[in-house]
Amino acid sequence: MNLLNRLQYPCRLSALSTRRKSKVVAILCCSRSSTTQRLSSSGGSTSTNGNVIYTEEQQKQDHKHCIEMVQNRDFEGYLCGLLMPSSSQEAYFALRAFNVEIASIKDASQLIGGRSRGGGQSSNNQRTIGNTTFDEVGDERDPLLASKLRMQWWKDSILDIYSEKQQQQNDDSSGTDNHTKQNHQDDILSSLTSSRKHNPTLRALNYAIHKHQLTHRFLRRIMQARSNDLDILQYETLRDMAQYGEDTVSNVLYLTLECVGIRDEQTDMIVSDIGVGLGILTALRSTGFRATQGECSIPLDLANKYNVDMDTLWNAWDASIHTSDAVDELVEKTAASQEALRSSTKEMAELASFHLHRARDAQSTVPKDGRSCLLPAVCGLQYLDSLKECNYNVLHPSLVGGDTSGIERKRRLSLMFLLGRTWLTGTF
Repeated sequence: MNLLNRLQYPCRLSALSTRRKSKVVAILCCSRSSTTQRLSSSGGSTSTNGNVIYTEEQQKQDHKHCIEMVQNRDFEGYLCGLLMPSSSQEAYFALRAFNVEIASIKDASQLIGGRSRGGGQSSNNQRTIGNTTFDEVGDERDPLLASKLRMQWWKDSILDIYSEKQQQQNDDSSGTDNHTKQNHQDDILSSLTSSRKHNPTLRALNYAIHKHQLTHRFLRRIMQARSNDLDILQYETLRDMAQYGEDTVSNVLYLTLECVGIRDEQTDMIVSDIGVGLGILTALRSTGFRATQGECSIPLDLANKYNVDMDTLWNAWDASIHTSDAVDELVEKTAASQEALRSSTKEMAELASFHLHRARDAQSTVPKDGRSCLLPAVCGLQYLDSLKECNYNVLHPSLVGGDTSGIERKRRLSLMFLLGRTWLTGTF
């Protein structure tokens, strides 16, 4: 398939019907996958312990599910995936779908007991962001409990995949069969683990892990970082935010490199820079949304340096939306808020730009097969250019989905062109 077809007609797959389970199943993320699968790296039908068959048809359906999830919730990652080598696309979309699942867990807690603009929920515990205090729900009614359970479910599921993978290797080397022993497992535990077979994302990831021998510690770091982030309303320092980018985005890129067979220390260093830069930019891009959840995307050290608090965010937000309706006495206040937010945004953007450009300067050392894994850097660099065009107004309508002048559409077309050029030339 040529480049034009890959970008213009990216997916001819029919949409899967949305599965609706009970509230308990939804909270516990019980869209589940079998931990007893032992998948071969050759594809096709694979039997596991004689009671689970992963057919080619099921494999295709799971791949469709992952593609559609990434397309709907990570469009830039979706475009990059279309330009990945065909042999690694299945694993790539499984990883990206997994990342979407994990990243969305924190947001799901808002459905149960989120924070709002006027403050948090009533509680004896409080958290402070800048000069604004938010209530934090105590142990009796922890709104994060459901999110923590979902995160733990994923941790246990991934751990089971690797534990079983190791057990399979041991069984193969010793020539023993563990089937009889498994029949004597606790009935409840057996039921819980086998119920995971219903999650198409986990099934697809399971297959990718076995086929490409993906490293467990990278997945573990992603989940641990996301788990720690559940309790964080504002990072203490810009360095902490950069580390979060390394622990999440960079580790996804490490795994992507493994999908194309690249395990190289020098390449990992380049990808680490890309992950840090994209992690910081992701925080900036979510500034408006996070503010609605009572969170601040500006690290505390920069917030103190430029006098940014939640009121600053809201004033800047209102000024961006109602620029022509500003009351005279509020003009000075909103202008000060916009300038404070712009200054902190610019400093964050400069650090992200430093890491992305350092990766660009060193990209020639990346093996040819791994060049497609660097495509997300193109998305980050384009966002930096767009942010600069808006004079570092991170809440500008064209950057947060409120654009009506067609600028957003032009940028999307420009991004497709840039990705295509990078795919053809091997450099970004």
